[in-house]
Amino acid sequence: PNRWHLTQHCKTAGAECPTKSGKRTVFIFQVGDSVNPALFFRANLTALKHFQKQLTVYEQEEIMDYSEIWYLGLDTKKIEGSQESPHNSGYDDEHGNYLKVLHDHIAYRYEVLEVIGKGSFGQVLKCLDHKTNEMVAIKVIRNKKRFHQQALVELKILDAVRRKDRDNCHNVIHMKEYFSFRGHLCISFELLGANLYELIKKNNFQGFSLALIRRFAHSLLKCLQMLHREKIIHCDLKPENILLSKRGQGNIKVVDFGSSCYEQQRVYTYIQSRFYRSPEVILGHPYSMAIDMWSLGCILAELYTGYPLFPGESEVEQIACIMEVLDLPPSEFVLTASRRRLFFDSKGNPRNITNSKGKKRSPNSKDLASMLKTNDPMFLDFIRRCLVWDPTKRMTPDEGIQHEWIHEGRLNKLRPFRRPGETENNCEYTCRRTTTNRTGDKDRHTHNDPDSKAESDPEAKPDSGECAAEIIVKPQSQAESKTDSEERESHYLLPII
Repeated sequence: PNRWHLTQHCKTAGAECPTKSGKRTVFIFQVGDSVNPALFFRANLTALKHFQKQLTVYEQEEIMDYSEIWYLGLDTKKIEGSQESPHNSGYDDEHGNYLKVLHDHIAYRYEVLEVIGKGSFGQVLKCLDHKTNEMVAIKVIRNKKRFHQQALVELKILDAVRRKDRDNCHNVIHMKEYFSFRGHLCISFELLGANLYELIKKNNFQGFSLALIRRFAHSLLKCLQMLHREKIIHCDLKPENILLSKRGQGNIKVVDFGSSCYEQQRVYTYIQSRFYRSPEVILGHPYSMAIDMWSLGCILAELYTGYPLFPGESEVEQIACIMEVLDLPPSEFVLTASRRRLFFDSKGNPRNITNSKGKKRSPNSKDLASMLKTNDPMFLDFIRRCLVWDPTKRMTPDEGIQHEWIHEGRLNKLRPFRRPGETENNCEYTCRRTTTNRTGDKDRHTHNDPDSKAESDPEAKPDSGECAAEIIVKPQSQAESKTDSEERESHYLLPII
């Protein structure tokens, strides 16, 4: 019926209609629609009849494989694909990445608007779905066998997650559809907002209130609870993979299951972005779902301070950073590690390392409270229980949900956030209706991690009709300026609905 109305609006089948983007689209019946049988016709043949001259020779043949035609990208400078051309008929670069053309189509349905993420897996495109008139994110997997195989595992996990989260209450990204287009496996997702790293950067790396961090923690624990029940390891939890969302219960969602696996079907040994990599992964132990809880502890610490808790320049320094705060690991943990010789000598002593800034790190030379600059006993206990050397003794998501620090937040309302030493005169708080989440540049100057693969989405708007509290923190010039010439802008924290 919807397509019938659209076609009627266009007056004749195959006519062009304006869209939100100002481009032209074609609304045509799918073969088998429940309308008057006299109106049945082949969508692809109709498109060819009206627009053959505006399609490439490759598309004129390709379109015959599609029974639904929603968008043709007629006003773009299309790639003239040819079976004789190298690199997937000319549609890929030499690395197997799809060569996108803005405002061209994907699968004669989606209009490419912009690239919103790139990584070793391929790229993520913001697209307009002309069938549903919704904005979506499409993950286009590189046209290489090993990436295709891993994407099949990702599909299996995404499908399981979608089935287990029918009520949309576990704060996890939802896959919409998947399909193959010009040799690339494509997965469409709901379009979400900025990631937490962009939020940290927008706040000038000054961290957020414990009340806000507690809310994030509860949402992440809900996600990890569900993954734990399904025996799924995310394998790449980090601020860049946690996105703001206007749907669900927690205002954030976990994304990017491209490295994920089932606990009994572990594929890779080199996983997790370095700053959030657990010691068992670094040292070469068999890993479990506990690695995600280690990452959670690192993320929450970073949300509070604005900077990574363990900012190692290499895996050797990463272990040194961890030992600097948590002291030496248990001897049994070291002796049973397959990669121990990279980090410890024959006597079990850590190898000395000097980083690029000439800094050496000594075990147990710092304590967690001084690193986080907080004396909140419950918050510190929560982080400590996430950051336990032995993964079998590490806190689980179920235990985390029951932790006193999480429960404290359920009893208290969101309070204005002040760092130690700040008074009412230091900060200005406003509550106003917010229409967008402000995001920062995607460049990560403080997280120069070559192991990290970024995937982020553009802005999302809160549900209309709800009042969002936007906290604008204006520190005193004396407290906030590190140099006289450095200027700071206002710090916009996440609107809490």
